[in-house]
Amino acid sequence: MKHMLLSYIVPVYNTAPYVLRCLETLVDQGIDVDDYEVVVVDDGSPDDSRSIIEGFIATHPQVRLISQPNAGLSAARNTGIKHAHGRYLQFVDSDDYLEVGKIGALLRRAIEQNLDILLFNHRNVDIDGNPIPAASAADFPSTSPATGPEYLSNHPMIPYAWRYLLSADYLNRTGYRFDPELRICEDGPFMSRIMLNADRVAYEDVIAYCYVSRGDSFMHNPDPKHLRHRMMGQVEAAASINEAMSQFESATGTTPPASVAGMRNVYLYFAMTKALECGYVQEVLERIRQHGLYPFPCVGPEANYHGAKWKVIHGLMMRPRLWNLLSKVYRAIRK
Repeated sequence: MKHMLLSYIVPVYNTAPYVLRCLETLVDQGIDVDDYEVVVVDDGSPDDSRSIIEGFIATHPQVRLISQPNAGLSAARNTGIKHAHGRYLQFVDSDDYLEVGKIGALLRRAIEQNLDILLFNHRNVDIDGNPIPAASAADFPSTSPATGPEYLSNHPMIPYAWRYLLSADYLNRTGYRFDPELRICEDGPFMSRIMLNADRVAYEDVIAYCYVSRGDSFMHNPDPKHLRHRMMGQVEAAASINEAMSQFESATGTTPPASVAGMRNVYLYFAMTKALECGYVQEVLERIRQHGLYPFPCVGPEANYHGAKWKVIHGLMMRPRLWNLLSKVYRAIRK
């Protein structure tokens, strides 16, 4: 089979209302049909997604469908990597979509500069495609190629795998894959590892991806059992990033960029905040302690956690009895 220039990897689970829009934008990027493929991984979706995809494939032979029993997003993406033939990979969530005609130029730059990783910009939209200005991504100037650590020393750590073009050769040489044990926040540990060890990273200030904010999505599920699972998953993701940082320091003798520590602490802050709201403070604290991450250090402007507000919040989180008391007061007020 011809070595493709690009493989889109699209995991699908219960996204029947959105998947057709997603696929239509992937095949409308100004890339020759012989130069790309779309690898759709049906992760045991029980809705009508599969029949919609099969109907699309009937007129788009560059789209392939692989089916597997439900194993989660990480496992589905790993399946996509295994079956991809492209020189570069792009992960696209099946409820999201691409801006028309943007990926071709990004792909050309990645190939011409032999990049391991090319980061691009995105916009947040509602389910009808209307922009959500308050949730727009921060932008910064396009950059020349640099090592991953050099890049992260001057820019924030962006955890979302769908904001990158990734070299398949780089992933296959290093063996980096998503951790299938992580069902929540799996992007952060994956991107931390590959960014810390990449030789050629660049950023292009082009909005190419539309992230759809859905009130019914997995991350917005208010069920208490789900919230507990989410908090614990955030702690496990933080621990995985911390492990990547330790491995980097051991291999290079240098401290990882502060932006990676900031990403680790984002997950810890989220878990601690949600624990206060839900009453799981003691359980979440115990899990953080088990990983040796408590007390976790406050981070600075590299991760946008600085200023008086975050110093106060961090100080409160580092006082377990007070944080637990605040949780009780908060939940009493909410009743």
